[in-house]
Amino acid sequence: MHTLQESQFTSRITIIRPSMAESAAQQLVKLIAKAVQDIEEDISARIPGGKPTDVNLPQVAPEEQIPFTPQRREAIRTLKAATHQLLATLMPVGLQVQDLHYGYFQTVAIGIVVEGRIADLIHSIDPDSSKGGVHVELLAEKAGMDPRKLTHTLRFLALRNMFAEIRPDCWGNTRSSFPLRTDSVNSQWNYLKTNREHTAIPALNELPKLFLDVDGGGAASWDISQTAFQKHFKPDCGFFEFLEKSENGWRAEMFGKSMVELPKATGAEPAEYEPYDWNKLGPEGILIDVGGGIGGAAYDISTYLPQWKLVVQDRAQIVKNGKENYIKKGSSANIEFEEVDFFKDQPLHRTSNADVYLLRRILHDWSSTSCVEILTRLRKSAKPRTRLLIIETRMVPGLVDPNSPILSNGGMGSSLAHNLNLGMLTLFNSEERTKDDFEVIFNKSGWILNSVTPLASFLDWCIFEGLPNPHFEL
Repeated sequence: MHTLQESQFTSRITIIRPSMAESAAQQLVKLIAKAVQDIEEDISARIPGGKPTDVNLPQVAPEEQIPFTPQRREAIRTLKAATHQLLATLMPVGLQVQDLHYGYFQTVAIGIVVEGRIADLIHSIDPDSSKGGVHVELLAEKAGMDPRKLTHTLRFLALRNMFAEIRPDCWGNTRSSFPLRTDSVNSQWNYLKTNREHTAIPALNELPKLFLDVDGGGAASWDISQTAFQKHFKPDCGFFEFLEKSENGWRAEMFGKSMVELPKATGAEPAEYEPYDWNKLGPEGILIDVGGGIGGAAYDISTYLPQWKLVVQDRAQIVKNGKENYIKKGSSANIEFEEVDFFKDQPLHRTSNADVYLLRRILHDWSSTSCVEILTRLRKSAKPRTRLLIIETRMVPGLVDPNSPILSNGGMGSSLAHNLNLGMLTLFNSEERTKDDFEVIFNKSGWILNSVTPLASFLDWCIFEGLPNPHFEL
């Protein structure tokens, strides 16, 4: 049985009590209709006269350029969960399994057009589709591809509303292909290319073998040296060292950019952090963003802490990229970058200096033992009233709910979090965690879990706030 706190965190799906004769499918249809109504009403209220943008229009939808309200975000989660469950309920199970099994082809097809920069090519020639689209022969010539093979790929993606065949063999962009452009405000180009070529996707074939590797010890191992990533790439080093070893650190630079793109794609940006009470931290102070990359979180959080100094700590190559990006952005935020290894003690000039330690999406890269080591070092440097803010996905089991046709955690409405969970398992032998998992890690490292604040994100992110345990022996 869920506690009240768990129930408040999980998807706030409107429960429609079934009549005696109402099937699960009919209940799901009602949930879908209600979700559509909620989404359309929210858009029209935020954009006078607005309505959902046509999926085939080559533009960034106006409704996606404004922060998602809790109402629209929850309606989208309900819609996603209910439509998936309705298909699972009514489709022949053989077809459903085939659809799931062949999902990999979607990743491959997107990878082909990302590599060929097809969305960029279309936009450069016919940005608004007013010319009737770009002929596949021209696209293939510029991309260095065979036109018939490219046609097969584009038609596969067009079934999923990614690209549109406006006339026979003539192609235009759509809402869903815009993120494949390198210069779109909602671009995911770096993330998609990095994930497909250099991180999780190539290593996935090793995951089933590792699960069954009883003799070699991989089946039961949570060692970071025995991951699917290590088995595939054989880099003789850790994941982040692998990124940095590329010529001029280009993999690390692309990964850093992808970590800025991903939060935007999942409904993040500054509004994501609004549910947390930033005012209680005080008007001024020093926040240290541990493992903060090129500053993605720091820029967003600086809007809530305008008088604070934010220090972004990371590896040398990442810090170099962060400083260059700061200059390029022309930001006025009070952000400083410094090289620090979070498996070592904080620099002396930071000891008893930080008011807040922030770690966003860091602990999910590491085993629980390593997480305890990281947080213990921060505890040693903390002041008595230093706060620890951990931003991570909170996992909640998806139990069968007798009061709703959808699983208790929102079903497929929480799929992004579960995608990320398997990604962490593939790369690091690590995982996304439950509230109880975080409580154990906090206790072992000298912190007390003080509060859990769900954030405005489709990834089920929360801020797990910790306070120093005064009785902890350092």
